[in-house]
Amino acid sequence: MVAVGCGYRHLTRLGAVWSLPNSLIGIGFALLSGTLPRPRHGLLLAEANRGLAYLFLTRRGFGAITFGRVVISATPITADLLVHEGHHVRQYEVLGPFYIPVYLFLQARFGYANNPLELEAAACARQVPSNETVSG
Repeated sequence: MVAVGCGYRHLTRLGAVWSLPNSLIGIGFALLSGTLPRPRHGLLLAEANRGLAYLFLTRRGFGAITFGRVVISATPITADLLVHEGHHVRQYEVLGPFYIPVYLFLQARFGYANNPLELEAAACARQVPSNETVSG
């Protein structure tokens, strides 16, 4: 099993409650994309090859997006993608309902490539030795 979140302690009950409003957004986003998130690796993962998520992600050049504990991907979920998005889950557990406003503020201030939340998640993903697809 792939460890998510860069080795930091997360996926706690308190973190689940604190990030629940965002997880509900993620479930809705997945449903609008014609997919149902399934529990894997302690997260809810959804692969969308159509619908709202697919259009949103592919038009922006992204592979996946995370809301709370829900990861929606327009590409096959690889080990490094799972670690990257899993670290965003940890960030959601810390910031809770403030994650999206904080993320958008940092995005506006620094852009995607220099967003500190993205840089931190990317640093975690670089620790993964392979780019293998994650299985069920």
